[in-house]
Amino acid sequence: MRLLAPKTVTAFLSFTTLATAITTQPSSGCAKTSLPDDVKLGKSKAVNITSTSVNDTNSIRKYRIYVPNSYKNGVPVPLILSFHGRTQTAKYQEDLSQFSNETFGFEGISVYPQGLAPDGTTQWQGDPDQPSSINDIHFTLEILDYLTSNYCIDENAIYASGKSNGGGFTGVLACSPKASQKFAAFAAVSGAYYLDPETGELPPCKPALNGERKAIPFMELHGLKDKTIKYHGGLNTRKNANSTDIPTYVNDWAKRDGFDPAANVTGTLCGGDMLVTTHKWGETVQHYAYSNMEHDWMSEFGNEDSRENLTCKEADATRVILNWFKGWRLTGRAE
Repeated sequence: MRLLAPKTVTAFLSFTTLATAITTQPSSGCAKTSLPDDVKLGKSKAVNITSTSVNDTNSIRKYRIYVPNSYKNGVPVPLILSFHGRTQTAKYQEDLSQFSNETFGFEGISVYPQGLAPDGTTQWQGDPDQPSSINDIHFTLEILDYLTSNYCIDENAIYASGKSNGGGFTGVLACSPKASQKFAAFAAVSGAYYLDPETGELPPCKPALNGERKAIPFMELHGLKDKTIKYHGGLNTRKNANSTDIPTYVNDWAKRDGFDPAANVTGTLCGGDMLVTTHKWGETVQHYAYSNMEHDWMSEFGNEDSRENLTCKEADATRVILNWFKGWRLTGRAE
């Protein structure tokens, strides 16, 4: 895993500090006194898991996990699941997102599930080439069950994020009646949200909005110069499916969460050639539109996505997402 230089990163308020100041929901894994699967603190590791997500039969699937040096048995910590883009790997997503980089101040566990490659190309549910025999929502819930049973997780502080097809899949999870009950908030970067070829519309979105949960927090970050998943939608580079218009997608989340789409508060960051326009419906739904970025994970330092196109510190995707996640619990705002 390639880490950023510690001197160049200012740490955020610790997730752990914030979480212990309010109600936590310790998982059953908090009773465990050792880490499973030969996982070591401060070292990323690939792990196998038995899954029934393919044709409802047993198979071996994979993910990467990073448990921070600060982890202590019996002390609940947050959890982020981060999903790679199409053609990419869990390792690539770990390096790209930098959630395992402790200099960013995240003191929780970060996990990077590995998509399958039924046609030779890794991908997630929601991609037009993904066969219906693969249920990645089920796979995600299997991972959560295993992690909460074997690690000390705060079940009120579990988050999902992803890039490109992984960002689109993050949206699929947010729309799932089951998965939306497990994650406190969702953040997608350069997300690929595909339209149904028959209806010309997005697939049905039915998150679990009932009881204490009145809204699903959703964040979307996208480059205006994205040629792979165009900002205003259209045919993808494979020319096999159309993605939706990003403002329409975000507006739909605003409406779903009870807001007037026209009532967002608009702001700007960075300025000049790096101008970023923000659209916010309170803290619940937020969208960042990057004038200079393409199909990237937006970074102030540069990464495998882009060495030349950079953003400013305040709009760095990792910083923005971590800062926003820490304000959300499964039960609502953390403040």
